[in-house]
Amino acid sequence: MFEVLSPGSVERAQWKQRIHGPPPGLSNLYFTKAWPNAGDTAWASGKYFQVVDTAVVPYDKGYIIPGNDTLNVNISNVNQSPMALFPGNTGVVYEILIGLKKGSYQMGLYVPGTQDYLLALGYSEMYPQPNDANKRFLGVFDPGDSPADDPMIKIWAIFNQAPWILKFQTDVAVDFEKIIVKFKVAKHMVKDVSQTPPSVYTTIRYYQEDKGAW
Repeated sequence: MFEVLSPGSVERAQWKQRIHGPPPGLSNLYFTKAWPNAGDTAWASGKYFQVVDTAVVPYDKGYIIPGNDTLNVNISNVNQSPMALFPGNTGVVYEILIGLKKGSYQMGLYVPGTQDYLLALGYSEMYPQPNDANKRFLGVFDPGDSPADDPMIKIWAIFNQAPWILKFQTDVAVDFEKIIVKFKVAKHMVKDVSQTPPSVYTTIRYYQEDKGAW
C-alpha cells in the first residue's frame, strides 16, 4: 500500500516504467487478506487482479504556509475532502506517485487520521512529533527523497478505504514556503483472476501491516 521506490539509475528508472498497466508489462496485483473483508473493501481482500486498462492523470497542487508550521492534506474522497484522489467505485485501483518540488519542507504519511503516523521506530518515544525539535524529522521525506520529475513515493488506493493524509511541515528558518506536489495518478481498471492466480504479481498490503513501531 506504501512504497519508496528504488531509483537505480535515474536514466533507466523513470516513473513511467515503474507503474502498472495491461500486459505484457507490470499487470498483476494481489491484495492481502489483511484488507477488511467487509464493507466497501471486501471486493479486493485476499484476491488477485489483472490490470486491463490504465490512464495516467497528472495533478499539481501548491500551498504557501508559514515557516515552522504544519499542514494536513487529506487526499481521500471521505469527509468532503477538496482533493478527492481516490476511486469513486469498486473494480478500480489507483496507483499514486508523489513528487515534491525543491523547498525547505518535509512530508509525512498519515493514515487514517491526522495523528496516525505511518512510520516510526521501535522505541516507544520514537514516533514523528513535528513540534519536538529532536523528532520533527523522524519518519518524514524531504523533496530530495522523491523529486518532482522522478517520484519515488508510491501509495495505493481503492474505493472508500482508510484515508491517506499528507502532513507537510516547513523548516524553522523560513518566513514562508511554497510547497508544490506533483501527483501522477495511474487509474487502473482491473479484473478478478483469483481462480487462476498469476505467478508474478505486486502485493498491496493494508496500511496496518506497514505501520507501527517494530
